[in-house]
Amino acid sequence: MFGDALREFRVRALLTQEELAALSGVSERQIREIESGRVTVPRASTVRVLADTLKLSPADRAAFQLAAQPDAGHPPAPAQLPGDVDGFTGRDAALRALDAATAAVVTVSGPAGVGKTSLAVHWSRLAAPRFPDGQLYVDLRGFSHHTTVDPAEVIRGFLDALGVPPDRIPSGFDAQAALYRSRSVGRRLLVVLDNARDADQVRPLLPGGPAARTVVTSRRQLTALVAETGDAGLRLDIPEVDEAVELLSRRLGTDTDPAGVTAIVAACGRLPLALALVGARARLTGFRPSAIAAELRHPGGRLAALEIDAVFSWSYDALSPAAARLFRLLGLATSADIAVAAVAAVAGRALPEVRRTLAELTHASLVIEHAPGRYRTHDLLHAYARERAMAEESEAARQAALTRLLDHYTHTAYHAELVLNPVRAPIPMTLAAPTDGVEPKRVFDLPAALDWLRTEQAVLLTALRQAEEEGMHRHAWQLSWALDTFLNDQRRWQDEGAAWAVALRAATALTDRPAAAHAHRFLSAVHGRLDRFDDAHDHMRQALDLSLAAGHRAGEAESRFVLSYVYWLQGDREQALDQAEQALSLFTELDDPLWAGKASLAVGWYLSEIGACQEALSYHERALELQQRAGDLANEVVTWDTLGVLHQRLGDPETAIRHYESGLRRIGTMESPGLRAQLLGHLGDVSEAIGDWQTARERWLEAYEILRELGHPQTGDLRRKLQSPGPSS
Repeated sequence: MFGDALREFRVRALLTQEELAALSGVSERQIREIESGRVTVPRASTVRVLADTLKLSPADRAAFQLAAQPDAGHPPAPAQLPGDVDGFTGRDAALRALDAATAAVVTVSGPAGVGKTSLAVHWSRLAAPRFPDGQLYVDLRGFSHHTTVDPAEVIRGFLDALGVPPDRIPSGFDAQAALYRSRSVGRRLLVVLDNARDADQVRPLLPGGPAARTVVTSRRQLTALVAETGDAGLRLDIPEVDEAVELLSRRLGTDTDPAGVTAIVAACGRLPLALALVGARARLTGFRPSAIAAELRHPGGRLAALEIDAVFSWSYDALSPAAARLFRLLGLATSADIAVAAVAAVAGRALPEVRRTLAELTHASLVIEHAPGRYRTHDLLHAYARERAMAEESEAARQAALTRLLDHYTHTAYHAELVLNPVRAPIPMTLAAPTDGVEPKRVFDLPAALDWLRTEQAVLLTALRQAEEEGMHRHAWQLSWALDTFLNDQRRWQDEGAAWAVALRAATALTDRPAAAHAHRFLSAVHGRLDRFDDAHDHMRQALDLSLAAGHRAGEAESRFVLSYVYWLQGDREQALDQAEQALSLFTELDDPLWAGKASLAVGWYLSEIGACQEALSYHERALELQQRAGDLANEVVTWDTLGVLHQRLGDPETAIRHYESGLRRIGTMESPGLRAQLLGHLGDVSEAIGDWQTARERWLEAYEILRELGHPQTGDLRRKLQSPGPSS
């Protein structure tokens, strides 16, 4: 904590708080607040002034600045709860039951639309202060029209939220679940598992230790889970008449027509979701409750409990044509969670027009803006929207809307991929121009690309599955390719493997042998990272067979290149080197300087790793020549970096420094902060090796700042280097 660091250095300087304040110009009160922990992240200018006043050495100054970073200590507690329901009322007995519950798990069950989520979120927000270590939330989509959420996906997201660095997360699901339980032991956490399908979906997501509380909502009673956890379970039924009347009255903003309100409540069967829709319709029209009640009458002239679809229809029929069409098209998207840019794509309309139409749907309570620019529909409404689309949109119109949506996701993910991995070879299945009405985001810097991918990750994986289900195989293959670097860098290897499995099925459906071989190669790499080497070699055999059968020499070369990596993961260095040499020979024969440069670099790297550093030099220099010939600047920078590492191993730090600096000059204005940070980190390492501790600290700190902003897994390694005491004076 920065307050501890300030106190330590102040005491070491033999200064009181008052004396430090007088010398630095920082108020005594602010110094007290920093040292007491009330101010945890001071301004950078304050940190500099205090460091100058304390006359810190370069090493101490770097440690002092590091302690001021927001992630220098424990990560912030997760706060994932959705916003509270507007106008929540009633449910006093259920709220008291949740307050009084002593079991670690509380289940809230009841029919669709009865208000389970509203209750769970409202109570959780009230109870949040009792759980200072954070609140985790996930919608498990247990009753979605499409695939429910995989517990493995949820656990990985929870580990991220709990601040576990990606490089500390194990690859297997069981190990990740164990880590989640161990990380939650002793923490006062609140976990809300909304819309669960069954007990099997919930069990892996239960935190460890008695200090945590889990609230589970489901349309089913989850009897097995109740029996296992000792939870009595809470059954939520439709509210009593007086509670339903109060709920509707609040939404109507009037109590001047109690008879009309009572009639509406009866017509809606007291179901909260239906009452919310009717309340929204009333606010929009300004009709008195008695007029609305009359509008809801059945043809027989008497009020009766309506089917929920009837209330949906009543709200839907009142929409403008543009809003009704947009509502229908939203039902075509598999994910009920969607960003405004994707809404514009599926509608084929400009953003300003779409925002206006979404406002109408929001006012009608047919969609909810659960975060700025992100919208969600209740699963019942989402299913109803899909039904309306199937009934009222032609097959051609539905296909066009889905094509626009998947074009949006695929092209945007593709442009993000080019930023994340500038050294990657071009996509084999080239993207066509996006269809009219699609405006994928093209201009990304690395933080923006990562932010978009992290935000849309679950939606993109759902879109990938939808592309397969709808027979849109090119989109499925291309989107899998575009997500690979992100999923690999985040160590989401289960998701990466699932994506490439979809791509393989898509390529098979397209009878595209090179694309199928490509998918097999990437599945081989994923299985290698997961230590499933039998599966890895099986996929690589199939990749080679497909390439050889098609006479595709480039495919064979790529397969051997990836196979060298699999052997390296397996610890077989000789086989790794042999396959890389075969790949280099094939790429040279094909006169492909881009791939030959990559293969030559790989051969050089494997030689250096087995101790043949002098022999490795010629392959590195050959790689540099090939990359410059191919105009492959990104891989050229990588080679300058590896040449630096090689010369450092050969005991020539001065040459290593020159190579690292050449790499930094070649980066120039190229948008590649990750590569820049890698070079800076290595410059710090070689500076430390020659005893230049001040330069080492400066380079490490510069690299740390870049990687911290990117949320990169290597941030922790640099932090540990910066926190080391350095040479004794």
